[in-house]
Amino acid sequence: MKISNQAKEYIQKAMYENNVTTLRFFGIPGCCGVNLGVSLQEAEKNDVIEQVNEIKVAIQPDVKEELGGVSLEVEEDNGEMGLVLMGYNSTCC
Repeated sequence: MKISNQAKEYIQKAMYENNVTTLRFFGIPGCCGVNLGVSLQEAEKNDVIEQVNEIKVAIQPDVKEELGGVSLEVEEDNGEMGLVLMGYNSTCC
């Protein structure tokens, strides 16, 4: 997993504003598999902790493999900035 410099700045600002030190990736059970979720929240007990471009990232072990080869980028849509996982292929329908 990679985090672009623009995404790093966006995440760091959001972390500061929300008084959180970790970006967390986790699985959300769906109708035909697990969807990937991301939030600003502290790591949970079994999470894998990584430092990616100076961002502390917690990853639920069930979804770690899905994040290999992806890049977290910032995109603008209708004047709103947001994070996008480039190279992510959902295994859920």
